[in-house]
Amino acid sequence: MEGDKELRNRAKATDAGIGAGTIVVLILLLVSLIVLVVALARNPAPAIRIKGQIKGLGAETKVAFEVSDPGHRIRRVDVSVSQEGHSFAVPHEEAQFGEGPRPWWKFWAPRGENSLSVVAMAGRKTLPELHEGRATLVIEATNDSWGRFFRGGRSQVLLDLPVRFTPPRADVLSIHHYINQGGAELVVFRVSPGTIESGVEVGRLTFPSWPVKESTPEIRFALFALPYDSSPAAPIRIVAGDEVGNRTLADFQYRIFPRQFHKDTIQVTDEFMNRVVPPIMSQTPGLEDQGSLVKNFLLVNGHLRAAQAEKLVELSHQTHPQFLWTEPFIELPSKVEAAFADYRTYVYNGQAIDHQTHLGFDLAGFEHMPVRAANDGAVVLADFFGIFGNAVLLDHGCGLQTLYGHLSSIEVKAGESVRRGQEIGKSGQTGLAGGDHLHFTVLLDGIPINPTEWWDPHWIHDRIEAKLAPYK
Repeated sequence: MEGDKELRNRAKATDAGIGAGTIVVLILLLVSLIVLVVALARNPAPAIRIKGQIKGLGAETKVAFEVSDPGHRIRRVDVSVSQEGHSFAVPHEEAQFGEGPRPWWKFWAPRGENSLSVVAMAGRKTLPELHEGRATLVIEATNDSWGRFFRGGRSQVLLDLPVRFTPPRADVLSIHHYINQGGAELVVFRVSPGTIESGVEVGRLTFPSWPVKESTPEIRFALFALPYDSSPAAPIRIVAGDEVGNRTLADFQYRIFPRQFHKDTIQVTDEFMNRVVPPIMSQTPGLEDQGSLVKNFLLVNGHLRAAQAEKLVELSHQTHPQFLWTEPFIELPSKVEAAFADYRTYVYNGQAIDHQTHLGFDLAGFEHMPVRAANDGAVVLADFFGIFGNAVLLDHGCGLQTLYGHLSSIEVKAGESVRRGQEIGKSGQTGLAGGDHLHFTVLLDGIPINPTEWWDPHWIHDRIEAKLAPYK
């Protein structure tokens, strides 16, 4: 009897142990299941960052944004517009940047970030079903995580926007527009309310407009140029755009005077190259020795010249929104050694090795002659500047600037204001100069133009002052 009792107690203890173990296992399984459900239910979504500010949808509105995810691959990006219960897919282009997340099997590698740059054009041109009113722009991005029960983590951006298709107006106010090839001209026009950008298109170039005076911002003027190398048949039109991307083009009456420019031959010698090329390369980071003096000269005369042309366009953005000058520009009383847009052939040992266009005036007087500011302005650059050597760039407002190159010394600093006729340096032969002289260039939004117009008081009056006077 006592043995049976002991056996029964042992069985109960065993059943209790089995029961407790089962409960522990069940609890662990339940916790694991809860963790799994939570993991599957969570939403590790990509991040969406919109570039700029989207103020509405027009005929063709650019929508640019970036999608990034630090731990998962971006599986899909969708852009659509919803209006009155209807949804319209917007075509878009994607470009990946960054290294992207590591593959699952490269567990030793650092985690990368998957990033996409996306551009979509939303508006009436891509979605003809849209009509004016309001609509919702929808941007969605989904990754390949196990989130949302294997559907992938998803983020969404919703923008409620106005829809407008009527472009702004641009009414021409000035008359008598005469344009010399390589020269400049000015047009005055009025834009309608809501216009946020306007100017003049010349071929592929756009020259921005400026208010004639602050109290009437709708009355604007644009200085524009017909570059020396542009076709006289290049279309010239006023362009105006609003905040939702609608643009209008307005024609105006003008007459173009084509021009043939001078051609010249420059003899390149070893003595010249040995004198000018090494100093330029030593003061221009990024230029690599090409292994020969001639190749280095071609690098400076071609590649560096082109890079500096782009830099001048960039520096043109550092301009004042009003003219800083009131009088015609000063012409230095010097001998002209080279004129604007001379087409040069460079000859070495009897062979043509390069062709470039000289976009300024070379003015020579005497050694280290004083160089004076052509007009009131502000110093944008006062430093060594590649082929121009020691150089000063002055801003005169509204995109108009003057460049003074090959100086032996500089007497001003960037940021200073200068007065018409103030000495800013002395002539020299720094940079790509064959002798002591001043290289003088007039630029409009970084585009070289003929200085002779700006030296002419009658041209200044007829082309600039007389057109602006009625609206000041």
